[in-house]
This record gives sequence, C-alpha cells and structure tokens, in this order.
Amino acid sequence: MDEEKGVFMRSAFKIGLWFLAAGILVLLTVAIDMFHEYGSRGKVKLLPKVIVDGKIKPGEYTNHFFDKKTKYSLYWRIQDGKIYFGMHSPKKGWVAVGLGGKNAMKDADIYMGYVKNGKTYFKEEWGNTPYSHIPLSSLGEKSVVEKYAGSITTSGVDIEFVRPLKVNEKHIKSIVNKKMRVIFAFSHAKDFTTYHGANSRGITEINFFAKPIVKKSNGLKMWIKDVKSYQIAGIAWGVLFIMVAFIAFVSGWIEKDSHSPIHVKKEIVGTGPFVSILSLLFIDIILMIAFVVELFIKTTPSTRGFTASLIFFIMAVVIALYRYYYIDEEVVVHDLDDELPW
Repeated sequence: MDEEKGVFMRSAFKIGLWFLAAGILVLLTVAIDMFHEYGSRGKVKLLPKVIVDGKIKPGEYTNHFFDKKTKYSLYWRIQDGKIYFGMHSPKKGWVAVGLGGKNAMKDADIYMGYVKNGKTYFKEEWGNTPYSHIPLSSLGEKSVVEKYAGSITTSGVDIEFVRPLKVNEKHIKSIVNKKMRVIFAFSHAKDFTTYHGANSRGITEINFFAKPIVKKSNGLKMWIKDVKSYQIAGIAWGVLFIMVAFIAFVSGWIEKDSHSPIHVKKEIVGTGPFVSILSLLFIDIILMIAFVVELFIKTTPSTRGFTASLIFFIMAVVIALYRYYYIDEEVVVHDLDDELPW
C-alpha cells in the first residue's frame, strides 16, 4: 500500500513540476518582453532633418497630432523658415489637411494627396464654399508646396510635403505662433473626387509653434494599459499551466493518506464519443489559428477575449469527454472511524 501511495505521489508531483516550470517560463518570457518594450519608450532619437520621401520615420518630426476616432495622424516640424508636414491615413486612398478657414471648408488652404501604382499625386486647393474646393491655379495663384512624396504602408498611406511658414498670397495662409483651425479627411479612393464619408473627417485647433508635449509615465498604470494582445494570451497560458500544477500538487497531497485503490476498467464504447472528441479538437485548432490571426488584424479586445475563452472551454469539454469514456478509474477506499464501540 505504501509503495502504491508513493508511486502516485511521485507521479503527481512530477506532473505538477513540469506544468509549474512551463507556466513560470511563459510568464517570465512575457515579463521580459513587456519590460523591454516599456523601457524603450521615449528613446527615439531626433533625426537632423526631414527627408520628404513619402515615408514617415521615427524621430523625423517633432510634433504629432492623432485623432483617436478616425485614426488620422498629422506630423509636423518647423525648420529653416519652413514647415514639414506628414499625413497618415488608415485607409489607402487620398488624405488631406486644411489650414485656417471657417464654416467647414470655406476659405481653408487644402492639401491633398494619394498614391497610385507607385506614383504620388498631390494638389493644393482653396475652399470656395463650406462644401467644395477649387484648384489654386483657377484663382491665378501658384502652390507654395516645394516638394511632396507619398507611399503605401501596411497600415494605410503616408503623404509628406514642405512649404514656407510665411507667404504673400491672398488665398494661402501664413503659419504664425498661435492656434490655427485645422480640418482633415481621408478616403479609400485613389482620386481627388470621391467623398470621404462622415466617419473619415475631423476638425481641431493646433499651434504649430508649440513645444512637443512629452507623455509622462504613469508607471504601472501605463504599463498595464499598453499591454499587447499576444502578451495577454501569454499571461493567460502561463496562469493556466500554474493552475494545473497546483491541482496536481493538491491531488498528490490529498491522496497521500489513501489506502490501496481499486482499479475500475472502462467498458468499450462505440465510435460516437471518438468522433465527437475529434470534431471538437478540429474546431479548437481552427479557433487557435483564428486567435493568432486576430492578434495581427484590427479586432476588439472583447472579440479576442471571446475567442480565447471559447478555446479553453472546448479544451475542457474534450478533456472531460476523454476522461469519462476512455480513462480507467481508480476508486480510493478510506477507513471511516466513527468512534462507535461496534
């Protein structure tokens, strides 16, 4: 009896150690990745100047405006009497920014660009009404844009251009040290005529001479807030492995006082349970692949969380079915001492 008990305890302890080691290894890997990412923030070196090549690079611009609703970005940098702009659209059609004006597009100095077949198309227009704009050439004026370039990226499109801060034109605004009305829009279409839509536009105010706003660290709060989806998945698996190890340790400790177990062999079942288990495993594999894909595409945290939960649930059902139909049981008999004289 003692020998059988010892074998069981050693097996449970060994299994628990393997799962504990796996859980700690996964959590340690995620922690190292998170600390490395957190420590590298804010260390982007400022480049000596902007190169208008259609590629917005880290450290190229000193300032950045980001609209959370539309995911539109506007970068800028003032240097040598000029202002360099970089526009980023989450879509791969045209993207635009308008400076000044009032009442929607009225009197705004509008810059638009898109990339098609590797070529960048760009123009400067003037808002002649709240809902329309016309080329500067139709007003007898020339564009002040000195250079422009664009490129298609995996996350959308980038358009860069440069112009003087001060201009002496009737329909083109000089940029001075005060807040300026800024409108922006973008579209999926690679032309200058397709409407942007209600959810692809916005308006704000920007002082282009303002110093860059440094994002202060909120310590652990910011660290937790910026956790990536794959890191969450790693944490979930690490915790799951440690939970399995805990169950193994507890099972071994509980069974240490048991008497010799009675072996109960399962009866042979048909193909139904086998087909059910195989089908659930196939579904689980598909869900695992879908979860990995969701980490690299635009999905909500709730969607990824639901997929991960479904994976764990199906896995639990598979284990339960396999144990019920195919794993032989050991019934443990305990002596009951009720302290009665007979």
